[in-house]
Amino acid sequence: MVLGKALKISIVIAVLDSHKVVIRQLRHFKKMPLPDTVELVLVDDGSDPPLKFTPGIENFSILYTNDKRPWTQGLARNIGARYARGEYLLFTDIDHIITKEVINAVLKYDGYKMVFPRYFGIFDRNGNILSDASTILKFGLDPDRYKRRGLSGGHHGNTYAIRRDIFFELGGYDPRFCTQKFHMGGNYMSEERDFNRKCALLRSRDTNYTEVEGPKIYCYPVSKFRKDKDNNPFGLFHHLSLEQVPQPDKR
Repeated sequence: MVLGKALKISIVIAVLDSHKVVIRQLRHFKKMPLPDTVELVLVDDGSDPPLKFTPGIENFSILYTNDKRPWTQGLARNIGARYARGEYLLFTDIDHIITKEVINAVLKYDGYKMVFPRYFGIFDRNGNILSDASTILKFGLDPDRYKRRGLSGGHHGNTYAIRRDIFFELGGYDPRFCTQKFHMGGNYMSEERDFNRKCALLRSRDTNYTEVEGPKIYCYPVSKFRKDKDNNPFGLFHHLSLEQVPQPDKR
């Protein structure tokens, strides 16, 4: 990492045991390539073995939480945010794909928060984005869902760009909702749902705070998007995100 350089965006990705897809992500970012006003921060949240990559990307770092609990993504994101040097934090999941259009949109942005619609897509082994229906259905997208909604994955609050000072003004992710269960959505008050609630409260009392919609991102069809409900197709991802298992009390 080059110290002292003014950065606009810090891409922060928390990772657990998803080594194969991390390789594809890094190949994608290297091919893009990322502008020199963007840094990429991976936060290893206790992978076994730990992530070890030297991808040849400028402004690239790996942080290690050394947290032995199975999955504490919100806490890992907090660590990445404290380390980040960009004016904006661009949080994303390891199963989401950020395009060059997304990077360019955030580089030009001077507002508070940008969110992104999701469409289905995957990386091939070389880090190329594949988003045609045939490929996505072969990867496992539920054909019935495809008939109803096409390749739209709907909105998802986990990938967004926010001004770094606003993130800390809101207190980041509340540890109370990061450690009770694995990261999950639904009716459960996850760390992400709680953070979105705080953003909504800020909008209600500050008319200057706005959220805009940016370009589309892609997401792998995993879990609820698959008829077999597999959260780790082809061994690319970890299995833990949607399991409702209490976290251990201690690290």
